[in-house]
Amino acid sequence: MIDSGLWSCGTLGKVHGLKGEFYLNLAPGGLERFELGERFYVTGEGAGEPRPCAVTRVGGTDQRPLVVLDLAATREEAIALQGRELLAAGGELDALPHYRIGDLLGLPVRTAAGNPVGEVRDVLEAPAHEILAVRAPDGSEVLIPLVDELLSLQDDGFVVVDGLLDEPEQPGGEG
Repeated sequence: MIDSGLWSCGTLGKVHGLKGEFYLNLAPGGLERFELGERFYVTGEGAGEPRPCAVTRVGGTDQRPLVVLDLAATREEAIALQGRELLAAGGELDALPHYRIGDLLGLPVRTAAGNPVGEVRDVLEAPAHEILAVRAPDGSEVLIPLVDELLSLQDDGFVVVDGLLDEPEQPGGEG
């Protein structure tokens, strides 16, 4: 069974040596996810299911970790896995809030006061955290950091932005 909360650690990069060792090209927050995870997966080909794997050795540095997976015992097996994403699950990761990108796309976004902000168009990766790209009603794009301090996913299917200020209404109607 595949875990529902899978977190990206990074992509399997350049192969190192002859025994299936990879440099891990870290995703934003990837090292922390790697350290907190208990179970690991490698993305499949195309849209295939991620394959469970075990991390059998870790080396390198925090900036450029080297990993060995039980899926690759030789350099050739490792080369076949290059470019695949390493995902983590379980452990302390289960306590972190998790949003699946596919569940967010198309959701309406509103302020805490109930005013419309727009609709989630995309989720962008950034060095510190993901960012929601929201298409505003006027067609412009609003970028909102995907952090718990600002956003919450409501049971009624809305994303609520708690940290976005509503514009005060002008006295006497439109100004």
